[in-house]
Amino acid sequence: MSEPMTALLLQAAELTAAGKPRKAIDLLRHALVTHPRHAEVWCRLAAAHLEAGEAQEALDAARRAYELDDRSTWPPRLVALALSDLDRHDEAVAAARESVHRKPSDWRCQVVLAEVLSVAPDGGAEAVEVAQHATRLVPGEPRAFQVLGDAAMRLRDWGLAEHAYRTTLKLDPSDADAQANLATVQRKRGGPEAPKPLNRSRVRTALSRLSVMQVAGVLLLLLAGMPRPTGYLAWLSGALVVACLVVSAGLRPFRSLVQVPKLTAMVSLLGVSVLLVAGWTVGLALGATTMQPLVISWLCAVVAGALVFAGGGRR
Repeated sequence: MSEPMTALLLQAAELTAAGKPRKAIDLLRHALVTHPRHAEVWCRLAAAHLEAGEAQEALDAARRAYELDDRSTWPPRLVALALSDLDRHDEAVAAARESVHRKPSDWRCQVVLAEVLSVAPDGGAEAVEVAQHATRLVPGEPRAFQVLGDAAMRLRDWGLAEHAYRTTLKLDPSDADAQANLATVQRKRGGPEAPKPLNRSRVRTALSRLSVMQVAGVLLLLLAGMPRPTGYLAWLSGALVVACLVVSAGLRPFRSLVQVPKLTAMVSLLGVSVLLVAGWTVGLALGATTMQPLVISWLCAVVAGALVFAGGGRR
């Protein structure tokens, strides 16, 4: 495959994954003008149509890819998903079984078969069996466990569904669908709800503000406290601590922060920085004159700020 075509297919895949299927469709339609017999372009086009909710267009593109490539498992998988979206369940199951027949060891084929079986009449029990087989093939793939959870939830097997969704989140803590489904399953079982998914934009904004406040505020305290701090600085440092606590509300839900190691590191550094300022404030009010806690606090804030602005708060 030529490098320009590889780059085009990668761009289309990224656009589809980013929730911009229309742009991917336009890009791929343009590519088909010069490469009308390129099976992978047709497959990417079918996947983009599926993401856009255009099942019939996806089916047409997948069938064209099927005609051009009778060995790959991708075209029959796409055909199966499109037929399932069109409520043509028997045909969808047949297409998914064809993909499994072509390559039984491909976990993606097993996952698609489980997906279409789970929404087909009387297919729920087999869907769970197939999904369990997929998880054994790829125990580190979150998608396989998510499909198992979906199939188990449709059968009202709350215990298996909860286990599957918990495993999904262990492998991919940012999966919002699995978090929502786990909360639903736990409500059905009468247990505690799962942590709400993080609003990453809000968390990043809060971390940015906290780091700027700490770096600038502690530096101001250091300058104002030279050569010897006075008790009046306790009012300023206390105000800084209160302001940081107010901004930290944007980090909720706090339990979800531990699911992302980079966020945990940044929050821990900023937390230590704030605690040091709070302790210094108390000490200053009691007559202490040391500046060392402020120096350590400022260094923690600088490191945390560097992580935040280097993009550590992104997924």
